[in-house]
Amino acid sequence: MLRLAPFAPIIAAVLIASGPAFAEESEGRPLALHAGKIITCAVDPIVDGTVLVRDGTIEAVGPRSEIEVPEGYEVIDCGDKFVMPGLVEVHCHIGGSGDLNEMVYQTNPDLRTLDQIIPHNDSLKVGIAGGVTTVCYIPGSGTNMGGFGAILKTGPGSLDDVLVRFPGVLKIAQWGNPERRDGTLGSGRMGMNWIIRDQLEEGRRYVQAWDEYDAGRRAEPPEINLRLENFKPLFRREIPVLVHTQGYQGIQATLEMLHDAMELKVVIGHGTFEGYLISEEIQKREIPVMAGPRGFRFDPDDGQIHGIVAEYSERGIGFLGVNTDSPVIPQEDLAYQAAMAVRYGWNEEDAIRGITIEPARALMIDDRVGSIEPGKDADLVICTGSILDPRNYVTQVMIEGRVIYDITKDRRRY
Repeated sequence: MLRLAPFAPIIAAVLIASGPAFAEESEGRPLALHAGKIITCAVDPIVDGTVLVRDGTIEAVGPRSEIEVPEGYEVIDCGDKFVMPGLVEVHCHIGGSGDLNEMVYQTNPDLRTLDQIIPHNDSLKVGIAGGVTTVCYIPGSGTNMGGFGAILKTGPGSLDDVLVRFPGVLKIAQWGNPERRDGTLGSGRMGMNWIIRDQLEEGRRYVQAWDEYDAGRRAEPPEINLRLENFKPLFRREIPVLVHTQGYQGIQATLEMLHDAMELKVVIGHGTFEGYLISEEIQKREIPVMAGPRGFRFDPDDGQIHGIVAEYSERGIGFLGVNTDSPVIPQEDLAYQAAMAVRYGWNEEDAIRGITIEPARALMIDDRVGSIEPGKDADLVICTGSILDPRNYVTQVMIEGRVIYDITKDRRRY
């Protein structure tokens, strides 16, 4: 419990005005956060709610009148501020020492961002100030298959401390960069699609051989091929493929090759230009669209500017989110990407989900992050109001129950 006497009224007023001061000595202690509104992304927002945090996870959440705070919990009153889940970025290139863009071969399944990770680097620190607590750090799109990405928390610690999953995703670029002339490979789309398919078929044969051996249908184990090892969780549908794809034809090729033929878990990682015109086929396959960073398109047929995310939403895509492709858009502007999508017609409630639980579902990590529910990681963002309103700002961020950012001590980074 906070001990405020004898100047309790004055101190309490300061806390409410500038944000709750998370005492360093509270680290590791169970906490009770009272807030004006809790956006859970699991159930309807809770007005005047309480979140209990213990051992790095969420213990309970509900109306303040219904949550009993156990003895020994440190109570933090956030006043009328909003508490929401930490933001999840599906498309990040700032998690380490640089962008992984090996240009010798057109497919690179043996490469990975895991070895490049620099936990809590300066770019991630600013991202935290924008409320981002989890990122999918992926290779670049200079080749058709840049390698495997890693999913990590943005807070401090060792690699083991911050790593959520590796392999996190396979990165494939199917439309938009590998065919450029400026230093990339210069292949046309037909050639690129042949190369992607050929590489995936080699990987699938390798995994099938191991699966047959593991099931006892093959006497001798296959020869280990380190270049193909990371295909195992991919073809076992334990991780998704994040695809740099966009435009009607590009997405059509993604659906037919990666989903229909290869039977992979697919995430559309850009989906821009007129890609929303193929929404009906995307919806049939229940494939997530994590759109961006380009947020709008001029349609020459009607002479109008269209919001890309809103167009997907209006065509029935509910498994929908946005990305920054950081540093194309600064990592801390993930919420602003959602705000702009709302400006162009997206639903505000869906936009909040589109930067929290929907990207978590797309990355297959929603058992840990993306919403405020008992048992999940206590990744919490405290904001002066709706994070979609640019007039508001993040005052505190907690990752796994540990206060990582507090403007009363760290000042505003963003």
